[in-house]
This record gives sequence, C-alpha cells and structure tokens, in this order.
Amino acid sequence: MSATERNIHLGVLGASLAVCIWVFGARPRSAEPATHRGTRSLAAAERSALSLIPAGAAFTLSVDVRALSRAPLGAFIAERLGRSAGASKLIHTCGFDPLMRLEQLALAIPSANLDGQARPDFGVIATGRFSGAEITRCARTAIHARGGEAIETQLGSFDSVRDATASGGEIAAKDGLVVVSGGSYFRELLDSAEGKHTRPALSDPRSRQHADLRRALGPGALLVSWLLGDGWFERFAGGGTNARLSPLSALERLGARVNVAETAQLLLLLECADSDSAARIATLLSELRSSLGTLALDPTLAAIAQRITVKQTDARLRLELELNPTELTPVLDALDPQSSAAAP
Repeated sequence: MSATERNIHLGVLGASLAVCIWVFGARPRSAEPATHRGTRSLAAAERSALSLIPAGAAFTLSVDVRALSRAPLGAFIAERLGRSAGASKLIHTCGFDPLMRLEQLALAIPSANLDGQARPDFGVIATGRFSGAEITRCARTAIHARGGEAIETQLGSFDSVRDATASGGEIAAKDGLVVVSGGSYFRELLDSAEGKHTRPALSDPRSRQHADLRRALGPGALLVSWLLGDGWFERFAGGGTNARLSPLSALERLGARVNVAETAQLLLLLECADSDSAARIATLLSELRSSLGTLALDPTLAAIAQRITVKQTDARLRLELELNPTELTPVLDALDPQSSAAAP
C-alpha cells in the first residue's frame, strides 16, 4: 500500500471518528434554569429532536446535551472548548449563550451521493430552554452584523429568518424548538417539525437501517448513523482503480457512539458488504497501526491510536477506545487548532 493510499485511508477513518467528537463544540448547558420562563413548546417536550428528522436521511447525528451536562467530564469539555472564538462571538451577538440552553440536538444530511468537495443540504433541529423571539432576534443581529438584510416570515407556527442578500441557510424558531437548514431540505424539515409527515419512519428502508445501527450501538449521549451509499469511497477519494479496489469501498454503513462520564468512551461500528470485506478492513487497520510511526502524527495521538481495539463479528467491525481528560486534550487540539492556539 502506497503512502498516498495509506494517508487517504487514515484520513477517511479519522474523519469518521472526528464526527463523534465534533459536536462537543456545543457546550453543555448550565444546571441553572434558563431565563424567560424556561420556555419550551409542547411539541418539543413530547418528541425528541431526532424524531422530528424526516424519514430517509443518509446521515443522522443526535446529542443528548442534558446527559453531557451532567457528566463529570462534561465540565472539562465545556471549559476546554469554551475558548473557541466562535462561541464567544455567538454570546456577544445574541446577548446570551444559546448553546447553554440546548437540551437535545439532531443533525441530518438527506443525500448519500456526496463527494469530498460537496456542500450538501443539511438540517439541524434543536430543543431547549429558549424562546422563539430570542432565537430570531439573535439571527437578525448576526445577519445585520455581516452586512446582510434580514427577512422575517411566518411559516406555520414558526418565525423564520433568512438573509435576502445570500443564498445560505434559513432558521425557523418557536418556543423551545429551532430548525436550521442549508438548502431545499428546509421545508421538509419544517413540515416534519409541524407534524405534517404522517408516514411511519420505519416504513422507510433507510430509517430501518438507522434504527438497526442505533440498536447495535446501544444508548449513548451522542449517536451517529451513516448510510454511505454505493461508490462512496470512490467519490471521497477521487475515483480511480486504487479507490475501487480499496477495502474501504466495501464499507456500507457506519455507526458511532460517545458516552461521557469520568472518561469518554468511543465506539465505532463498521458494517461491510460481507465478512471477507470486514476481514480486509481489519487487516488494513492493522497495517495502519503498524505504520503510525512513519506518519507526521503527534506522539500522544499515535499512542492513543495504538490503543484502539478492533473486533470482527461476521460483516461487522467494532472499534473501541476510552480517553481520560489528559488524553482528550491533544484530540481536541487536533480537531480545533484555533482553540489550542488561543490557549494561555
């Protein structure tokens, strides 16, 4: 295996793990009650953020922010990522910290036909202790601060805000519930949040696959399920014979779970086309582990990578890793170098 192929493989697998930790950029909320009556809509109280995602998405991520906020390690993560300039700017713009009010968050990407350069439609649904007026006011301020023109629209029970001078996303909010989307997916998300989608989620083949993955992962504060789609690795790696022949081209589904207590426990499930494909990927992982010393990788990160356990059961690979606060620091540095540079 060439150095280029090895770097591509390591990058794709590393990106999959990074998805699990990226969401910690949203800091756990304070245990104190929110202001403005701790508002939450009845719909948000009855349904989880994930349950409001329309059926058929290719990628879903869900976070129980309340569980993270209660975890002993949650305070460490909040302090560590609280250095982020983006979080500080958000607080300044809004006059309060929306991330501290979050209770649940779900992110979805509807299409599996992505490549390495794609900017796909996406959707975010969040529930929390905030009012719709607070969120729309924050959105207007942010748009005006960057020289845009905020346009407000009433969409059903939601108040929507978008920038008339840009083709980016739109945000809709009501008490306790926020919907954000970056494309045509917005109306589908909004209809689902309004309860207009009557089709049972599990009647959809993709939804059944997500449910199967999440059952295999078990409960967790953060869960990811990703249906990769045919030819996914060729699209990400740029095509060519090497990509088509790569063991990773047989990877069909990916699931991830992160639980946080005194330590962070990471679980990654790789579901392959068959057991032979899973064995080839397990061999690839072993080769990558052996070649870590030849890569320009932080020694601490290399040592952490060496501790990842890999277990094969038929067509499924199970990768597990546990990190203590000291080990989390270089991982978070790698994911957020800006925050690391700002550290005293």
